Amino acid sequence: MSQNFSSLGFVKTYIYPALALFLIPVACLFFYEHVQGTYDEFFRQGMRDEIKADRTLNPQERAEELAQIENVDLSSLLVSSEPELVAWRNGLPADYLYMQLSIIWAIRVAWFCILAGVGTCILIGISVLLSLRSQAMQYYSLLAGWHTLRLFCTLEVIAQSLLVFSLSFWIPAFFFEIYIIKLLVVFGVMALAAMGAVVMAIFKKVDGDFVIEGHKITPEMAPQLWYDLERLSAAMQTAPPDHVIAGIDDSFFVTQCPVKLKVKDSDELETYTGRTLFVSLSLLKKLPGDEADAVLLHELAHFNGDDTLYTQKISPLLAKYGHFLQGLHDGGISLPVFYFAVMFRMLFEVSLGSLSRQREFRADRLAASGTSPQSMAQALLRITAYSYYRNELEQEFFDADQAHQQVNLSQRIDGGFLEYATAFVDKRDAGELTTTHPFDFHPPLHARLEALGFSATPDVMRPALGDDSLGPWFLKIERADDLEREQWEHYEEQFRQFHENILAYRYIPSNAEEQELVEKFFPAVDAPANKNRTVYFDFEKLTFEDWDQPTYYREIESMTLENQWGARLDLVVKRDGKKRTIKLPLSGKQAEQQQAIHILEQYYARAMSAIAYQQSQEEPVNVAEPGETFSFD
Repeated sequence: MSQNFSSLGFVKTYIYPALALFLIPVACLFFYEHVQGTYDEFFRQGMRDEIKADRTLNPQERAEELAQIENVDLSSLLVSSEPELVAWRNGLPADYLYMQLSIIWAIRVAWFCILAGVGTCILIGISVLLSLRSQAMQYYSLLAGWHTLRLFCTLEVIAQSLLVFSLSFWIPAFFFEIYIIKLLVVFGVMALAAMGAVVMAIFKKVDGDFVIEGHKITPEMAPQLWYDLERLSAAMQTAPPDHVIAGIDDSFFVTQCPVKLKVKDSDELETYTGRTLFVSLSLLKKLPGDEADAVLLHELAHFNGDDTLYTQKISPLLAKYGHFLQGLHDGGISLPVFYFAVMFRMLFEVSLGSLSRQREFRADRLAASGTSPQSMAQALLRITAYSYYRNELEQEFFDADQAHQQVNLSQRIDGGFLEYATAFVDKRDAGELTTTHPFDFHPPLHARLEALGFSATPDVMRPALGDDSLGPWFLKIERADDLEREQWEHYEEQFRQFHENILAYRYIPSNAEEQELVEKFFPAVDAPANKNRTVYFDFEKLTFEDWDQPTYYREIESMTLENQWGARLDLVVKRDGKKRTIKLPLSGKQAEQQQAIHILEQYYARAMSAIAYQQSQEEPVNVAEPGETFSFD
């Protein structure tokens, strides 16, 4: 996801929403200060009336006492620790005392929310600035910032939830001298839901599994590859990787995070800990030896600089942070706190991106010193061109409105890459492109090339991509061709099936083949209705025996679940230019109700998606009358 980090864009996107943090406490502060001031004035007026009615006072004494009470506030007397005032307070009616104290505590809670918010802004702002100094400072700043934010956000949600709940009592009570039980219950449930969502987000275990697809390359499978990796590692003054995984992704990367590798022909996962190097077989096949050396030295430089060590430490914190943000988002009342927490997450994102780009420049520089700047630059060009060529072909396959019998993506890439690569450098935006990576933020291509002292002009770049020989590192792996082909076949079949599924959401069937594909994913099914009757669904309509005709999904404008006098769905449909409500009585069993509703939601969503897609193609759609089939002119 791209982020707008310009000063104005950041303010509009993150700062303004974050100010919502103060909306509830500031509004409560103004409201309760007004309420408290009103009751203080009522109290003073009562004292004035008593003094004026006291016949034992002479005019001078009456004037003196009237002057003294102008500085007396009921709210101050209620929290005084003087023995006489404590005894007076204890003599007040309990309900009156509780109401007055609730106002005082609401003001205190509002001030806590405001001051804590300002203080947290300052502390987290300092931690973000410190995080820009080094990877170690980044980790410790994020660690401290995460714990501070977690504590602050949790307390803030609890406090603001209590304030919102108190408003549901005090607004009707103060302005209309009534209290509404239903309103109290609704806001009470909302407050509990917000607090519950946040607490659950803190304690729920976060799934941080990093699953990759590939094949583990052992020293026995590729002794020369391991020997050369050890040689390059020694040159980079770091230990060689513990594991090498070969796949067909369009990138290379290293990590110290535990990785889970899918076992061939199985749903099981093998976990590997330690330092892992992932190499792309498809890229190794296209990289000349010196370019492959440069790429591998670049990855080993991340080991050398402890980049992977700090990524290993920071990744779980970011995962927990993301999970906590989801809890704040789902809490409802906690949304203002969510926007506040998102702002600081994005500030840390600036820090993470800044140091990540510095790491990439450093790794490029070290790799260039171990080979040559030209080798590193040409490798970057080749990998970037390959990545974008592959993405363009995948998009072409994905956009097709016909099912693929075979995808043959790898063959298309191998057959057309050289021509694409030589033309790639003429793209006006080629220098702004970046290479993909699962952990780091890569700088734009032109910035990396310029840092290497490589002229990024088309005339210089074009000859650099003209070498189409088989990469020597690819040949160092036993059965590399078979390993690559097996993985491509698996990937292409997954892609083909996914594309078919997407087509099921695009088609309003115009022929038997399209209908067959839609029915593959949305077959005719039935679900129990009331009184042991059945409602039938297919890809375009639902049928029930009480109805004189089926109801087509395209006719439905809204659906409402009603539980009065038995569960039923009220379907508002537009037919023959008129709206009418069609009732679908549901089973009395909760599980069977959910089954019918779930099927209807799925099939209805598919139909709406297909209609929207066809309209987006700007092709006339002939909406068939009930009982007819769909067709196009």
